Amino acid sequence: SGLSEEEIDKLVKEAEAHAEEDIKKKDLIEARNQADTLVYSVEKSLKDMGDQVDAEEKSRIEDAMEKVKKAMESDDIDAIKAAQEELTQASHKLAEAMYAKASAKEEPAGAETEAGQAGSAKDDDDVVDADFEEVNKE
Repeated sequence: SGLSEEEIDKLVKEAEAHAEEDIKKKDLIEARNQADTLVYSVEKSLKDMGDQVDAEEKSRIEDAMEKVKKAMESDDIDAIKAAQEELTQASHKLAEAMYAKASAKEEPAGAETEAGQAGSAKDDDDVVDADFEEVNKE
C-alpha cells in the first residue's frame, strides 16, 4: 500500500519543478505590481506637475509609460524591469520639479518651527527633571 522509492523520487522532482514555476510566477506578479504602481504614480505626478517640465520631457515620460504598460502584458520580467528603469530615469525631472515645489511650500513654516524650538530650548536650560521620595521618620 506504500509508495515505492521510484514513485517518491518522481513526486519530489515534480514538486521541485512546480516550486520553481511558482517562484517565477510570483516574481512576475511582483514585477508587474511594481511597474503598475510606478505608472500610476508618474501619471498622477504628470497630471499635477506636467506644466513644470518642457514638452520634450513630458513626451519622453509618456513614451516610457507606454513601454512599461506594453512590457507588463508580457511574461518577460527583464523587459518589465528595463522599461520600469527607463520610466524612472525619464521621470527624474518631474520628481525634481515636485520636490522643488514641496520645499518652497515647507521652508517658511519650517524656519518658524526651528526658531520656536530654539527659543524654547534656551528657556528650559535651567530646568531639572527629578523624582523625589518623601521620607517620614515616624
